[in-house]
Amino acid sequence: MGKADSKLANTASFDNIKSVKKSIGVHKKNIPINSSPKSPQVEAKIAVSNDKSPRFVETTILVWLDASSEKTNDSTQKTFNHFCRVVNIVETFSDLEKCYHFMNSIKNEKILFVVSGTFGPQILPRIENFNQIYSIYIFCGNRNNHTEWIKPYKKIQGIHTQIKDLSEALRYDNNQYDKSLTSISVLPPTPIVELNESNKEFVYLQVMKSIILEVQYDKTFRRELISYARQFYLNNEQQLSIIDTFEQNYHLHSPIWWYTRKCFIYRMLKKAFYDGDFEIIYKLAFFIRDLHREIKKCYLQTHNHQYHSISVYRAATMTNQEFENVESNRKGLLSFNDFVITTLEPSIALKFATKLRNDSNAIPIVYKIDIDPAKSSIPFIALNNLTYLSSTNGEVLLSMNTIFHIEQIEQISDRLYQITLTPASKKDEKITNLVDYMQEITNGLSGWYKLSKILMDAKEYNQVENIYIHIYGQISEKHREERAFLLHELGYIYELKNDLLRSISHYQQAIEIYLHYLPPDHPTLFSAYTNLASVLRKNGDLNGALIQYQNAVKIDDSDNPNIILQYNNIGAILQQQGKYVEAQQTYDKTIKILLTDFQSAYSALDETYHNIAGFFYSVKNYPKALNYYQKALAIEEKSFPSDHSSFVSTYFNIATTYEGLKDYAKAIKYAEQSVDKARLVFGNEHVETEENLNYLEQLQQKLQTIT
Repeated sequence: MGKADSKLANTASFDNIKSVKKSIGVHKKNIPINSSPKSPQVEAKIAVSNDKSPRFVETTILVWLDASSEKTNDSTQKTFNHFCRVVNIVETFSDLEKCYHFMNSIKNEKILFVVSGTFGPQILPRIENFNQIYSIYIFCGNRNNHTEWIKPYKKIQGIHTQIKDLSEALRYDNNQYDKSLTSISVLPPTPIVELNESNKEFVYLQVMKSIILEVQYDKTFRRELISYARQFYLNNEQQLSIIDTFEQNYHLHSPIWWYTRKCFIYRMLKKAFYDGDFEIIYKLAFFIRDLHREIKKCYLQTHNHQYHSISVYRAATMTNQEFENVESNRKGLLSFNDFVITTLEPSIALKFATKLRNDSNAIPIVYKIDIDPAKSSIPFIALNNLTYLSSTNGEVLLSMNTIFHIEQIEQISDRLYQITLTPASKKDEKITNLVDYMQEITNGLSGWYKLSKILMDAKEYNQVENIYIHIYGQISEKHREERAFLLHELGYIYELKNDLLRSISHYQQAIEIYLHYLPPDHPTLFSAYTNLASVLRKNGDLNGALIQYQNAVKIDDSDNPNIILQYNNIGAILQQQGKYVEAQQTYDKTIKILLTDFQSAYSALDETYHNIAGFFYSVKNYPKALNYYQKALAIEEKSFPSDHSSFVSTYFNIATTYEGLKDYAKAIKYAEQSVDKARLVFGNEHVETEENLNYLEQLQQKLQTIT
């Protein structure tokens, strides 16, 4: 592929979308006088918060616990291969504790648990309430030894002595769970004014799906998917063989054929949309587009001249929370996040939904979707002979880029509901409002840049990195502004990922390109200077950071209050270097600029007062420190909401300053206020709350010893 033209359409300047480091509104906390180390409880909470769940690309995994499961002999390998043919991801354990801790770490997948008769009685009492365990199977040599002790455990599906029978039971239950999964998102009937918890998932997924369908892909995307998938199926010879076939013969079959084969690509797609896993969605993007186009093409060829209405049905389960969300948003919009296989036969859907009532943690649903071709152009296709399997039982495949009205919710029987949906048209007021808002949040961007904006908002930094590297490799050197922008954004991403050396390198390369065609004091360079300075400072290069901040303040951008933040940063670095006179002069200059040019820039003034107060605290001039902390507090009380995080650090710092003045009663008063605010803002279990409470207790003990 040759070098492409600019990938950013309808945007006058890359400055409009450049990432700029901003103050986060949480001030640096003083180190209390005679402070003690963090409590063990706090350290433990920090350690726990860093725990990560294992990474999988399917919704189900099989866990096999047996003393012989990790032995390398023909019998064990044969059993393992049987398991791999019915559940693609298999984890084996011969150690009970390791198995327990592994299953306890699973957060987003369901486990089909196969356990030997020896280990079963030992581990089941510890895991019976694990929500992540879908079903349990006893695999043993003698059925009669286990018929009594298993009775209390409802998730046990049976006792098996033969691998063939066990494999069939696993296949059936795995398929049942897969068929019951239907990922949805719901949009309330009220107009979208801003993103919030009630509409964020719906909007993000709609933007993501529309972008995936409009961008262009080359062969590198298929190679990346294949490389990515292989690492998760290393122990599954069958799936590895299918991946090889997919690599070599993808275009010999239609995307519908590949999807209905229900191999790795189907399972990964299911996982991606069900969990909202943007990493997997990005890897599968080319296939999602191909599958949608194939459905649309077949629809236009086969159903475009169909004039009579049809109804299709889909049985699924919902959590109680999902059902409450749908019920509370009657007359709102509902979108299936994934491609959906439906049936023309209501009896088939009802029969399957009835079976799903056995799960007390889920609510069975029958979706009835009424499609009137005269009113909507929803792309769908009757599968018939298009699938990998010969028998499809009147199945109809709907594309994933479809939005429905919630028309009716009715109870069919005990714990079984039918939800009637109708496709929303492009002219619908709710759809118009949604489209307008989607365009607004992506700033008029197109293609890959629109997708990267959404992924950045979702903190999917690895995927944004991949996108920017891909674009950079496709654009010619004549597009200097775009290349500099991409290097700058990669620097920003590496900073967010704490890869400081790569961040510094990319910021420097961006600045080098800018200086080829811009003067050093051009406003375009402002964010590059300040972001580079921030990373250099993090990396311990105070001199280098100081130079970049000084470059930034030389830019004549007098209307930009962000310039004040850079003067604050200069003062802080001079303070770190022990240049106290220069630091105080810089802070004084900052205050003068603020009071003259930015009187309403309360956040900047608040931060400057904090920095000056921190400076005086560090040189033990507590009266002056207190004066500036009180000025900062006065601004916060006047301008910030009561639950603003700044109050937490301000009260804390005033408490430490009163401690320096040996006024312990007032120190305790403000320490109590810092704890109260921390509980309000962060909650009782947050590290910040624990630290402030620990400091309050130290002050109270100190006051008791004095009195």
